[in-house]
Formats: sequence, structure tokens, C-alpha cells
Amino acid sequence: MANIEWRSWSKSAFEDAAESGKPVLLAIGAKWCHWCHVMDEKTYSDQRVVDAINKSFIPVRVDADREPDINARYNMGGWPSTVFLTADRDVITGTTYVPPDQMLTVLERVSSAYSERVEEIKDKAKQARDDTEAAFRSAGRGTSRAEDVDKALDLLRSSYDAEHGGFGTSQKFPHPSALTFLLSVYESRGGEEDLLMATDTLDAMLAGEMFDPVEGGMYRFATCPDWAAPPTEKLLSENARMASVFLDAYRVAGKAEYLQAARSLFAYMEGNLMDPETGLFYGSQQASEQYYSADAETRKSLTAPPIDEAFYTDSNAILARAYLKLYGIGRVVDARDKALRIVSRLNHLGRSDCGTVPHYLEGGAVYAHGILSDSAELVLANVVCAEATGDDAYVRAAQELLESVFDAFGSDSGAFYDVSEARAEFRGLSRYSTPVEENAALALSFVKLADLTEDEAYRLSARRVLDALAGQFDNYGIMGCSYPTVLEVLNSTPLLVTIHADPGTEEADAFIQASLGACGANCTVRTVPAEGEQPAASVCLGPVCRIRVTDPEELAQSLSEVTAESMAESAFEPEA
Repeated sequence: MANIEWRSWSKSAFEDAAESGKPVLLAIGAKWCHWCHVMDEKTYSDQRVVDAINKSFIPVRVDADREPDINARYNMGGWPSTVFLTADRDVITGTTYVPPDQMLTVLERVSSAYSERVEEIKDKAKQARDDTEAAFRSAGRGTSRAEDVDKALDLLRSSYDAEHGGFGTSQKFPHPSALTFLLSVYESRGGEEDLLMATDTLDAMLAGEMFDPVEGGMYRFATCPDWAAPPTEKLLSENARMASVFLDAYRVAGKAEYLQAARSLFAYMEGNLMDPETGLFYGSQQASEQYYSADAETRKSLTAPPIDEAFYTDSNAILARAYLKLYGIGRVVDARDKALRIVSRLNHLGRSDCGTVPHYLEGGAVYAHGILSDSAELVLANVVCAEATGDDAYVRAAQELLESVFDAFGSDSGAFYDVSEARAEFRGLSRYSTPVEENAALALSFVKLADLTEDEAYRLSARRVLDALAGQFDNYGIMGCSYPTVLEVLNSTPLLVTIHADPGTEEADAFIQASLGACGANCTVRTVPAEGEQPAASVCLGPVCRIRVTDPEELAQSLSEVTAESMAESAFEPEA
């Protein structure tokens, strides 16, 4: 029995497509994806389908996690994605899951049309790509305005499900960036309505079926509006992001259940995804309805779902930041050690000639340099490590990474492309997308570096990035909430905690942990040598330093008072 002769995404695959006159069948999947495995078992194992593909197509297979640049350009709205391309890499048509009999019909239609009308199809596909790229480029020109924050709030309010929490009325995704936005805006402006949208959503998740009651961990989404019937895949990135959200919600709302939920997520990640030798974490765990529907005793007789044994740079950097929140908000001392270990490992991974970091590490080797998400998240992780330690080495590491970010990913708009110029050329891809999540992470890094280094040029860089993102927000909708989150930070009066204590001492660490436990999004923590004076911390709102304390236990209360004062001032600001 023959198998499909899958190829990797490569120059040779598309050269063969051009020479043979065959279209390319691109299959995008992920190791954690249930329906990807179903399609492998049903559709791609059907001998009729195998024969048709091998005869009339150049089959190319891509892992969405390992090759996010391809996934971002060709995903059809879910996994698996089944996409038909011209030899010029342009989309002819595509869909998601396709059962065997339907696949045979699709294969026949695409093959026949391509052989009979190849030039017409290629022209239409190229025009569609040109239109898409032009739309992205035109959207990358704008001006960030405070009204964009209000627009994002209106969007969330209008899509909020008052009955079940969350956003939308069918499938429910956690949307951590939207929840982070609501919590941060509440802290800067007040507004119980926005806080309740966040907390009621978290309460509904906890009451639903989103959490594995046996091993911990959170599923990617729920198929029902009441957070029930989730597919059971667990992703490191989403668990790390949601751990961060729960910690922020605990800090803001004070509900012990949120801290407990965050601890449960960390326990799952450490127990199931952590590699004790490196301190890094694997990318995901595959879905399995049979396994996750079983109780603890039954699971002992079952084989646990497979783990994707790749360490992804961006996901691990996101987790490192979550650990630093656990250190401050959760008061877990060794959480900082785990964060620093992760970031140290990532900082020492082999880089490309142009200084870009690898996307993942697997089997001791590094792969896929030149993806913006890795550099952006690692820059921000280093910046937050600088806050959490007072060690300027992390500032220097962030600055070194930023040099390669500007060189490899920079665009004329002020934002940064999703792939480096070298990777785009190697992969045969054009550069047009400046993704919101990654650019927002860089903008936040710039804001914090301005406070840490007293170099206002970084704040100007943040503004340029956000201006470039302004025109894209309407296209991203709820998925783009990182943009208004950082915009609100940039437009707010900076809140700076300066710790006067020698970095690395117990006195400095006590103040740092207290600061991180009380700081919101619009807060940066900087440590400077005590120079013989009694260790202390000062809290400054803009150019005015309001409070100086010598007891770390007083610092959290002092920060809360300054935050409340800032919130009150914001509530009475006249509208522009």
C-alpha cells in the first residue's frame, strides 16, 4: 500500500510543481490537533485519496507550530488546513477538515480546473495575493489615538456574553489579551463594568469544563457557549498566558480562587511539560477525549496523550514572564529562579548570522531562525527579568536583541514584519504583515526600557510601533487587544518604582518582590545602588515622586494608594 509522498515546504517542491504543471496540496496541521489526526487516519490513509494526490499534486506538509510563517499566510481558519496552491505559492482554494469522499471530489475538481485553465487560475490567485498584501500595507499607516482604547472597550462590551461570560455566543476562547486589556484599563480608569466582564468570564471558565480536574491545565477552547465540551488539547503558550491573567485578576480583585487557578496551571506545566534537565518547557500535549474524560484511577491504566517535545522560544519566554508574576503576586520565591533559568537558556541558543534567535529547540539542535514572535517575546522577557533582579545584564541582553530586531524585521511603517528578510527570501515569502501581538510586546518593551534607562528615544519607538498598528486594529478585532493595552500604558502617566538598594541583596529582593506583587501594566520597577543609604523605595507618578518607604511591607499599600490617585485623576480628565 502506497503512502502520500509528502514534501517539506521548500524551493524544490515548488520548482517541481512548475515543471510538472501540477498544483500544490498544502496540509497544515499540529501535533496537538485532534482533527488533524482524524484526517490522517481517515482521509490521508484512504488509498483512493493517496493515489489521486500522488498522481496529480505536489503534496507539502507543514507543522503549524514549527512553521508559523506558513501557518499565518495559508491557514484557512482552523486546523487541519487543506490548501491548494499554484507553483508561485498563491492560493487557489482551501478549507479545513475534509472527509475522504469529499476529498476525492475536491481533488478531481482542482486537478481538472488547473490543467484546463492554469493561466487564468494563476492570474486570479496572484491578484488575490496582491490585494491582500496591499490591504495590509495600507493598514500599516495610521496614528494611534486614545479613542482607540474606547473603541476596543466598545467592541468587547458589544460582543460580551452576559449569560455565560466570554465573548461571542458560540464557541468560546479564553482570549487572554482581551482579559488583560480589561484588567489594565480598569486599573488606569476605573469602571466596574469592565472589571466585571473580566472576572465574570474567569468565574464562568472555572465553573465550566475548561480545566482538567485530574492533572490540571487548561484546554484551548470550548465548543459550547457555557464553556462546556472542549477539545482537550493543552498548549504551553495558552496555559502560560492564562496563568498570567489569573494572577493579575487576583491582584486586582483579590479572589483567592484566581491564585489557586494560576497555581494549578503552573503545576500542570511543571508536571507534564517541563524538562528538568534544561528547565525549558515542551510546546503542547495532544488531545484525547478518552483520556481526559477518565477519572484519576482509570487514567492510571491509560497511556497519556503524546507531548510535542520541542521547546519553542516564544512560548517559553511568555512562561518566564508569567513566572515572574507568580514571584511577585503569588509570593513564590523560587518562581523567579525558574524564570531566570528559562531566559538564560533562551539567551544562549545559537543565533543566525543576522542575530535572530531560533524558533525552537528539538533533539539538541535549533531550527527556524528569523520569526518575530521569538525575538519580541524574548526581548520583553529580558526587560521584565531586569525589573525582577535589578541586574543590568538583562537590559543589555534586550538591547542586543533589539539591534537584530531593527535590522532583520524593521519596516518603513515603524512596526516590524513577522519574518526576517533572510527567512522570507529563503522560504519564498513576501513580507507584508506586521502582527499586533508581537509588535505590542516590543512596544511595551520600549516603554519599560525608557524608564529603566532614562532614554526617551525608546518611548518614541513605542509610539511609532503603535501608530503603525492603529490602522490594523479594525481588522484584528478582539484578537488585537494587545494594541490598546499598550496604547493605554503609553498614554498614561508613567508609574515608576525606584528601589534604592544594592541589586542581588536580600533587601533589594524584598522590595522588588513587593513591587512586582502590586504593579499593574503601567508600572516599571528599577533598582539602583543604595550608595550607603538605608534601603528604600520611592514611587513616582510622572515627574513627581509621591512616596518613599523603608519597609517593603508598606510598599504594596503605597503603590495601591498612588494607583487609586491616578485612577481618580483619570476619571475627572476632560474629554479631548
